[in-house]
Amino acid sequence: MQSVRPGNDDRFVHFVLIHSPSVGPSTWTRLATVLREREHLVDLPSFVDVAVLEPPSGPLLAKRVAESVRFAEDETIALVTHSNAGLFAPILRQALPKSNVLYVFVDASVPPSRGPTVIVPPEFLSELRAKALNGILPRWTEWWDEADVAPMLPNAQLRASFTREQPCLPLSYYEQTVEVSDGWDADPCGYILFGPPYDDVAAEVSQRGWPVRRVPGLHLHMLVDPVAVADALEDVVATLCG
Repeated sequence: MQSVRPGNDDRFVHFVLIHSPSVGPSTWTRLATVLREREHLVDLPSFVDVAVLEPPSGPLLAKRVAESVRFAEDETIALVTHSNAGLFAPILRQALPKSNVLYVFVDASVPPSRGPTVIVPPEFLSELRAKALNGILPRWTEWWDEADVAPMLPNAQLRASFTREQPCLPLSYYEQTVEVSDGWDADPCGYILFGPPYDDVAAEVSQRGWPVRRVPGLHLHMLVDPVAVADALEDVVATLCG
């Protein structure tokens, strides 16, 4: 997706919004609109076609960011990840300029400061293996009961576009281990929490000194209340830039 570059003004931030490879870029569409209305530069790379390729996924995602996002010198870049995309944040960082980069994790998994990490815990991986057919998983929204999905996507038109673009991932995506470089979190980091099951993650990073903001909602709350999420995102970024 093409970015829209505002005039040069130090108040504005270049937001790179990273959707979970389990779904698609419309995760961020409404939030991107709000941020652009506030004259921020926003890029929203799509991983739908590369997420279905065999792992390791990190280099594929980083290459897509490098190919699709244009960076200017001396701008502040906020790498914003959602859900399991957070685990790839240190790898995606390699596609960005060397300086003036910060991380914001939104209702997301966070990799350890050093060492490898898995995409999902073993007990959930067992559930996914039971859902796979010939090594391919159904679309993410088909994993859950309708009672769980409907509140996350209350707008019928939005739900249709969100559902349509979801990839059917190979089970191997969830079986892979993600390698991260030691000390990746030396760059400024912040967190936005919507709710369970990421409460423990938010509590842990708060103990590491990260600014944490809570915007109560479900896992796709940026589609339900993009203004509130944009407010929290700007607040975290302002704190990190402090």
